Amino acid sequence: MAVLHKEFIEFNKNISLTSKRKESLKNSRKELRKKIRKWFKDNKPDELQPKFNGQGSYSMNTVINPLPVTDSQGKQKLMYDLDDGVYFIKKNEQNDHRSINTLHNWIFDSVDNHTGQSSIKKNTCIRVVFADGHHIDLPIYYKNEESILLAHRSKGWLESDPKEFTEWFNGKKTTQLERIVRYLKAWKNFRETNNNSLKLPSGFELTILATENYFEDDNDDRAFRETIRNIESQLTNTFGFKCLRPTTPAGEDLFANYSDTRKSNFLSSISSLLNDLDRADEEPNFRKASNILVKNQFGSRYPLGEDNDSDTKNKELIKALGMATVTPKPYGY
Repeated sequence: MAVLHKEFIEFNKNISLTSKRKESLKNSRKELRKKIRKWFKDNKPDELQPKFNGQGSYSMNTVINPLPVTDSQGKQKLMYDLDDGVYFIKKNEQNDHRSINTLHNWIFDSVDNHTGQSSIKKNTCIRVVFADGHHIDLPIYYKNEESILLAHRSKGWLESDPKEFTEWFNGKKTTQLERIVRYLKAWKNFRETNNNSLKLPSGFELTILATENYFEDDNDDRAFRETIRNIESQLTNTFGFKCLRPTTPAGEDLFANYSDTRKSNFLSSISSLLNDLDRADEEPNFRKASNILVKNQFGSRYPLGEDNDSDTKNKELIKALGMATVTPKPYGY
């Protein structure tokens, strides 16, 4: 049985952001905030001025390096996805708020052509796309004394508190759980890149599933494998095919609107992942075990192990330890 903890840790290094990339993305967000603040001061000085709160995987330290995508001009793009909430906070003397379309239009106008290309109006946010491929989504919220409301262009005002979700995850996470979420996101990234018609759950949904089914172990390969086993068991046996939001609006089933095809695709994909993790666990050769995961589940960012059997490595270790602990015989024995 080959223990692939070392390979998983190397995989984590390959998919994690470098400090330089983190700083670059942070600066993109900072400049965008600066531009929005200036636009409101110049154009809407008598209106509520926007506040900001980072949300999503960047705030939870689970963002990954995406696989590069080739655009229509043949250029490679890195599709990093950041979320930065824009908040309009009610003042005591102000009893109403602007319409959803008004707020969306204001944010759109404040950032349009910030990167040399038009921003995108989506139902939940304004998206700003940068030249290298990364984008920043700007969901818009209105906060009063009672609740935080997301301005959704098609569904109206929806109760939503992304900060509460970040706090929920950060209150439960360990460094190993952070890695497991990254592994799952990298798995999704590889599988969807290889199959454009495959649509796996969002990173948000995968984070909930991983957190609520987390299996802690000294070795990441076993921790990840048993977490996936728990997820499959939950979706097929325990509660049925559901993913319940743990924070506002608590109890919402995020899988409720999944089509039968999408449901079937995810269940077969998670079953395939678990099957290959079990096969890798049963394979004694490190190279062959890791190659199972490279070929089918993670791609080349997952490292190949040494071409050695685990029994050979164990014998070498025992021999080395034995030699190191030999007690010298007394002089003249």
